[in-house]
Amino acid sequence: MNNPKSPVRKHEPMKHIILFLILIIVMWGFIYPEEPLSFQQAVTIALERNHQVLIARNTAAISRNNVNIGNADLLPEFSLSAGTTYLDPSDVATTTTNAQVQVTYTLFDGLGNVYRFKKLQVGGELGELEARNAIETTLLQVSTAFYSAASAYENLQITQELLSISEERLARAKKRSAYGQARTIDVLSAQVDYHADQVTVTQAKFLWDETRRSLNVLLNREYQHPFTIDTTVEFRQDFDPEQLKSAALSNNAVYLAARKRSVQSQYDLRIARSQFLPRLDFSGSYGYSQTAPRLHIDLNDAEPSLRIGATLSFNLFNGFKRKIQSRNAKIQQKNRELTVEETRLNLEKEVTSAYESYQNSLLVLDLEKKYLEAAELNFKRTRELYNLGQVTTTQFREAQLNLIRSRSNVATAKYEAKIKEIELLRLTGQLIQ
Repeated sequence: MNNPKSPVRKHEPMKHIILFLILIIVMWGFIYPEEPLSFQQAVTIALERNHQVLIARNTAAISRNNVNIGNADLLPEFSLSAGTTYLDPSDVATTTTNAQVQVTYTLFDGLGNVYRFKKLQVGGELGELEARNAIETTLLQVSTAFYSAASAYENLQITQELLSISEERLARAKKRSAYGQARTIDVLSAQVDYHADQVTVTQAKFLWDETRRSLNVLLNREYQHPFTIDTTVEFRQDFDPEQLKSAALSNNAVYLAARKRSVQSQYDLRIARSQFLPRLDFSGSYGYSQTAPRLHIDLNDAEPSLRIGATLSFNLFNGFKRKIQSRNAKIQQKNRELTVEETRLNLEKEVTSAYESYQNSLLVLDLEKKYLEAAELNFKRTRELYNLGQVTTTQFREAQLNLIRSRSNVATAKYEAKIKEIELLRLTGQLIQ
């Protein structure tokens, strides 16, 4: 008589595969640990490594380097020159060799060089403001990416809980069906919902992976760098509308940059008007020169020479170019003033809108939290009644989906409110602080 094969031995290869997979997962966790990432850590990494932040700082360094009196022609120019000339007339050929040091300096050009240096100084400050604006814009992108990832991460956890509940419900339905206490339709309904929740978890996992990759790129890390995310969010409640407007007018980089450009246009006008004044240039040279017969380069018996001179020049007429430049500079100055006023009005409007939007988002968050409390109580009661067979599968599923939807809404409202807070800080120039 043949003995049937033991079912335990039949499933032993599958057990070995499962154990092997578990071992791989555990070892992978030790080799590539997922460190939690907080918002402050993300900002710190971005300030140190983000490409756009580094480019902005380099651009600001260029602006600082340009603030030099040499760039405004306020320093003399020195040059060293040497040469030789061979002359072969009809009688005797000669060679003239010379070497000299020259200096030139503009003593007065209508103060145009002074105004150019002051414009360079404002340009250095403008470069710093433009760099700060670029950095703040990048930090806003990082913040949005971080909280999008946090939302995806929290949503993944919510959907996994949804799947866990559906899995428990399916197991209970199968067990009750085995004992004749549930209809086949109940088991099929639980299976459909379970598979639907599997799809939801798969989609949530993909979204989490995608947002994590996007954040890694902004932090200048390998896009597959593993990490979990800190979903803790704290809100500031000390905002005052009038203080926010005042802070924006004092600190907003875009507005301050517009004012700096207006100051530059004032110096452009003064530079243009300086061309109506006379110009005084100084020049001097000291060198040696010697003439020798035939082709003979030599400075052994050279004669020293010193030349000092000053040139006063005044452009009487250049085809109305100075007048046109002066007029255009004045128009440009007016345009800059109009831009400053327009920027101020837009900034005040944006700060007010951002503040009200932030307050509204906090109100929405409070309402969503209250709805979540009701949804949790409703699901808890519905689950108890479902286990007692006093509510239908449809009623249980509806309560389950309401709970998951409510938790997702709370998470979304929480992160949207935080992004609006960060935007408000950016507008008022407090983001980097």
